[in-house]
Amino acid sequence: MNLLFDEEQKLLQKSARDFMEKEIIPLADSYDRKYRPLSLEQSRELFGKIAPLGFLGGMVNEKDGGGGLDTLSYAILLEELSRAYGSLALMSFVQHISGSMLIALEGSEDHKRKYLPSLMSGDLIVCYAITEPDTGSGARDIKTQADLSGGRYTINGTKTWITNGTVAELVVLVARVKGKDGKWEFCRFLVDKRDSPYTVRDLPKMGFCSCPTAEMAFDDCKVPVHNVLGKPGEGYEKTMEIFQLFRSSLAVMAVGLSQASLDAAVKYAKERKQFGKPIAKFQLIQNMLVDMAIETQAARLLTYQAFQTVGSGARPIQSVSMAKTYAIESAIRITSKGMQVHGAYGLSEEFSLERFFRDARTLTIPDGTTEMQRLLVGREMLGLSAFV
Repeated sequence: MNLLFDEEQKLLQKSARDFMEKEIIPLADSYDRKYRPLSLEQSRELFGKIAPLGFLGGMVNEKDGGGGLDTLSYAILLEELSRAYGSLALMSFVQHISGSMLIALEGSEDHKRKYLPSLMSGDLIVCYAITEPDTGSGARDIKTQADLSGGRYTINGTKTWITNGTVAELVVLVARVKGKDGKWEFCRFLVDKRDSPYTVRDLPKMGFCSCPTAEMAFDDCKVPVHNVLGKPGEGYEKTMEIFQLFRSSLAVMAVGLSQASLDAAVKYAKERKQFGKPIAKFQLIQNMLVDMAIETQAARLLTYQAFQTVGSGARPIQSVSMAKTYAIESAIRITSKGMQVHGAYGLSEEFSLERFFRDARTLTIPDGTTEMQRLLVGREMLGLSAFV
């Protein structure tokens, strides 16, 4: 695997890093404390800041108005945003992957005209709704149902733990429908709240506190038949495909959090003095910092390889699940060591380390727990499934 960035990627990384240092990092801690979650207006404002850099449409092809970035270049961007402000990174990749990129790839021309420009600018916010109160990793067991009658689908069901849910006005929703043979199959629908109302309830959580997360109730929600996304019956398979990018994105978010923790710990260790010298001179402190650096780089290599595999069209499951598992579990260790280097200040909201730790711990759950990722790797390695 070649992870030597070309000149365009180096410039992309530098531009993103400079922007984060100036525009995003100074407000991240205060926003995370004050706004739990961000409002629609605040979300739009932040999206408007990062949209010109390609965070909301970078992987959309150029003919549809996007940046035409490859998956590795997008990973470079997302790591820099994750290093700065995890909540915004989480919101942005859901907006990009399940919104602008998905509609550019699978939407009709009408869908593209109606939604793409406002999704890539951040004026319209989207979420992807599959998880239900009784259905997490076993996605085939979803109960949300769509019944067709008179050119419209009537959707009934509840979705939960939906990122962007409280501020989204467009939902990519996965529901079961009766196929022509009478068997249940899965479809994805574009549910536009302005035309098809639904209700939402905020779900507070430990990490990514300013990222909106919701429970969403669809009670006799009417959706026109032309709002089916992609081919009917392919909803489950296509969702599993998009999960590979979701999981890779969570892995690179963990890398960003790890790098932020390492940067903060190195800076603090050089400045903090005990017994008449900087604590960076103590062997035990150096040992922790070196371990943090090694694990961060190892996680980065696994994660960027996963993005390259997804982009190549090769079967990515093993690579992606390995990256998600290692990057996230190492991020918990790295952020914890960063807090230890800071001593009591690592527990204080005046420093960013406690935010990094909470965010890293939260990452073990979404889009398939780390335990589920191990089972997926085992299935790919052995050809034997532990859960199906």
